[in-house]
Amino acid sequence: MNKRISLFALLFLTTISLSYAQKMVLNSMWRDSVISIDGSLADWDQPFRYFDSKSKLQYSIVNDNKYIYISVKTNDDKAMMKVMRAGMDVWFDVTGKKKDIATVHFPLKTDPKLDMVTDAMAPDQQIVERPDVKKLKMDWNEANKEVRTQGFRNVPLKFTENDSIKYPIEVAVSWDRYDAMTYELKVPFSAFYKDSLVASDTLRPITIGIKANAMDLPMIPTNSAADVTGPAGGGINSMTNTNTNTPGGMPNTMANNGRPQTASPQPTLAIPRGVAEMGVALIIAVKIKLAYR
Repeated sequence: MNKRISLFALLFLTTISLSYAQKMVLNSMWRDSVISIDGSLADWDQPFRYFDSKSKLQYSIVNDNKYIYISVKTNDDKAMMKVMRAGMDVWFDVTGKKKDIATVHFPLKTDPKLDMVTDAMAPDQQIVERPDVKKLKMDWNEANKEVRTQGFRNVPLKFTENDSIKYPIEVAVSWDRYDAMTYELKVPFSAFYKDSLVASDTLRPITIGIKANAMDLPMIPTNSAADVTGPAGGGINSMTNTNTNTPGGMPNTMANNGRPQTASPQPTLAIPRGVAEMGVALIIAVKIKLAYR
């Protein structure tokens, strides 16, 4: 049976939520103390300076003359699931023209598909998988924490989180005692900009992007589940079956001892309600004025 995927559902799958603050220039802060890239936020001032309401991500940015440091935090379980399973990217654009963008991919995409799972309260039914922070943490502890990069100078294209201290770029992900996911990144300016900042570098902001990728959403027949997003579709297909044995290949509308025959219903597919937002990437792109001393 052929199943038609509704255009409405496809649009949901390709939609990206953008939280652009590019018209407003934010300020990086000067690094006054040592920052260890270990997934702990003990080295960072709390609360974080910036919060994006659409992505549910808190973040802070500091720098010295040699390095820029980025920390991201969220206690939103859906955002965590996107980061842990669909992956996260942080990029730097010095020109502001989307040229020569340098990107850190970490965590990498692992299993971004959002599945249908058995309902513990009703074993004969299935529901859409829900974010489970405990399971995300367990899976992360066992994961091969590979980092991939592109667009940087003198930086390996891939290495592991544990080995990152050996390379110019250091990155780590962990959780705090309140189960908020924490992310830390340290990148040398020499890898994408210049060896050391000078005072005039504060006059031209750079663009920094943070992206939690979208999940792959399940599609379900609209005539077998009421709680869906998208048009109901389906219904009886008015086309009749064609019997190639009929002279001239004419449609054969009589079967089963002469009784009229119609085709079986052919439902469209749609996204279950309440999970469409999981198929939307979370993106923050901000202009940052660097600090200098």
